[in-house]
Amino acid sequence: PPPPPPPPPAFFFQPEDGLRDRSPSRGLGDVYKRQAFNDADVIVIGSGAGGMAAAVALARADKKVLVFEQHYLPGGWCHSFPMGGYQFSPGVHYIGDLGPGGNMRQIYEGLGVANDLVFLELNPDGYDHVHIGDEYFDIPKGREVYAERLKSRFPSEADGIDRYLATCTRISNQISDDFEVRTVGDAIKAGWRKRDLFLQGLLPLDRFLDRFTKNPLLRAILTIQSGDHGVGPRRALTAIHAAVASHYFDGGWYPKGGAKALPRAFIKELRRCGGCLLYTSPSPRDGLLSRMPSSA
Repeated sequence: PPPPPPPPPAFFFQPEDGLRDRSPSRGLGDVYKRQAFNDADVIVIGSGAGGMAAAVALARADKKVLVFEQHYLPGGWCHSFPMGGYQFSPGVHYIGDLGPGGNMRQIYEGLGVANDLVFLELNPDGYDHVHIGDEYFDIPKGREVYAERLKSRFPSEADGIDRYLATCTRISNQISDDFEVRTVGDAIKAGWRKRDLFLQGLLPLDRFLDRFTKNPLLRAILTIQSGDHGVGPRRALTAIHAAVASHYFDGGWYPKGGAKALPRAFIKELRRCGGCLLYTSPSPRDGLLSRMPSSA
C-alpha cells in the first residue's frame, strides 16, 4: 500500500524580539489557525526581502496579511544566523542608493521602516577595494569622482570611461522608468524612452564593454561588481550589471546590527499594521546549528 500522506505542518508564532534567535516559539493552536486563514485578505509565501516588502505594503493599505516562512529564521537572503559565537549574514553585503532622494531610501521610507533602521556608511574614498594580481584600485563614492579616478589611472581611455558610466546610468534609469502603455502609440513612445535598455541593455556585458574599451585591467575593474549579481561578464546581461553599478554610484552602507536588522524592521511594521508572520519550522534546539548544511 502507498505510504500515508505526511501530516500537515505545525505553525509557530514569531517571538516578540523580532527574530527567532533567542526565544522558543509557541505552537499555533487549531482555533487560531482557522481564524488566521479565514480572516486573511492576502497570504504571502516567504519572508525574504520581496515577500516582506509586498506584505508590509499591503498591510499598510489596510489588508489583513499573513506571511508564511518555511525556515526557522525570517528574512530569506537577509537573514542572519549564529555559529561559533559569531553572527553570519550570507546575503547582505552592502546597500546603495540610501542618500537623500535615493531609490532605496524612498522604498524604506515609503514602507514605514526607515525609523527602525540605522545604516553605517562605508568609506566614501573606497567602499570597494579591487585587487587584481599586483594591481589595486579603490572605487569611491560619487560617479564623477569615480570617473576622474579611473581617467587618472587610464588617461588614454577617458572618452570610453565617460561614455560607459553615462550609458550605465541611462540604462539603470530606464529600467526604473514608470511608463503606462495603453495604446500602440504609447508602446512606440515607451520603446523610444527605453531605447538604451532595449538596444544595449540586452547585450552580454563583455560585448557591451567592447564599445568602450579593450584594456583588460580597466574591463576587470568595471566588471568587478559582477560578484554582486553573481554572473560573469560573458553571461550577464548588461542591464543587470548597469543597475548594480548605478546602485552604488553614491556609495555603500551596511545596516547597524547586521543583516537581521532588515527583517526585524519589516516584521515590526507588519505587526503595527495588524499582519502576522508564521513558520512551518520550530526554533532550533541545542546542537542544531552545528548540524546545519554548509550552504546555509
